[in-house]
Amino acid sequence: MMDRPRSDPGASSALGKLAGFVIAVVVLAGIYVGYQALQVLFPPNTYETALLATVADTVDADGVLLFDEVYVPGGGTLGYLAADGERVSAGGSSVAEIYSSPEQAGLRQQLTSLNDQIELLQRSQNTTATQLDSLKKERASALYDMMDALDSSVYDETAQGEENYILAQNKLWVITGEVSDFSAQIASLTEQSAQVQAQLGEPTQITAPQTGYFIRNSATGRLNAGADDILALNTTDLQAYLNSDPELPLDGCAGKIVSGFAWRYVGLCSAKEGEKLLGDNGKPLTRSVKIKFPGQMETPLKASVSEVTIDEATGLACFVITCEIINGDVLRLNRASAQIIVGETTGLRVPIDAIHYLKEDGTESETQGENYIPGVYVKYGNLARFCKIDPVDNDHPLVTDGEYRIVMPSSSDKTKTVSEVRLYDEIIVSGQNLYDGKLL
Repeated sequence: MMDRPRSDPGASSALGKLAGFVIAVVVLAGIYVGYQALQVLFPPNTYETALLATVADTVDADGVLLFDEVYVPGGGTLGYLAADGERVSAGGSSVAEIYSSPEQAGLRQQLTSLNDQIELLQRSQNTTATQLDSLKKERASALYDMMDALDSSVYDETAQGEENYILAQNKLWVITGEVSDFSAQIASLTEQSAQVQAQLGEPTQITAPQTGYFIRNSATGRLNAGADDILALNTTDLQAYLNSDPELPLDGCAGKIVSGFAWRYVGLCSAKEGEKLLGDNGKPLTRSVKIKFPGQMETPLKASVSEVTIDEATGLACFVITCEIINGDVLRLNRASAQIIVGETTGLRVPIDAIHYLKEDGTESETQGENYIPGVYVKYGNLARFCKIDPVDNDHPLVTDGEYRIVMPSSSDKTKTVSEVRLYDEIIVSGQNLYDGKLL
């Protein structure tokens, strides 16, 4: 009999494994294609958390600052004894001194540094053992302040942080007994100070001709027209004046002194924005506003609107803002762009795309209607719930922040808001076939 051919068990096993692999690949590919199809046909819901935000209603303007100012005569190589914004007294305060040489200016800087070190060491000795914990906190706080100033590139503030850190560290050394006192260092610095003072001599002093707030000539300038002339300009003439580059340097002056603390900003803006400065009676706002100078002084200052003139023919508005807060940053300004904050709204940021409008029967409208109920769908557990927001009306004006609308958060006082959206709610920005109570 002839022997039958026998199959190889190893080959059959290999074929079986290959077939299984091919089937697995096909199944996985099918699952992937199906998943992608479901993503297209039924895209997943996207969410965004409702967070608080404050949006300012502002007026952007260009204008000039008017001060009651006098100029301090003086020239040559000057050294300043008064800081910008420092209050000085007429005849009794030296604001600067005139040096006969650059070397004399260097001696004054050296003398100032030595005296500052002596004062710091003297203050370092005024401490008690009970201050240990508070001094550790002060040292840490000073270190953090320096780091924040460096991160923010506000290098002028690092000097104060450095002084506070050294002061706290010195006091800690005294308390812990690492040093008994700083009398030896103070004596040495005092001797050096006396030597420098002898070399410095007596430079010519420049005293304040008027009581007020001082500002150096290198930090500011002056306008080429008087305050009364500027206040008399109409919108067209004010625009031409602002375009004429009206600021001049303080040549031949050591600086200027501003008396009092009130100053005015004469500004120009569009007629539409100028209407924000008027009340319902068509007169200047009686409530206070805030003014800041972007890029030059970001801290808003409380102010009031004194005058507003709308020129419909030119589409411009000119106005006068009065402020009674003064500092070194304000004193540096003459001609500057300003931002007037006429109101601020704080509420929850809700994506505009997430807002839906329901009809009285509960069905959704594709467009906004007068009687339709506005709201958003919020994820509560695994359900979608429709939460109302306030309709746009006189009590709830439309306030937007880019692609977001600012809405009132839910409150128990329904006379102020009907909004049902709460802080940190997960708002459904997009989803398929949303309705109240839908299982997510």
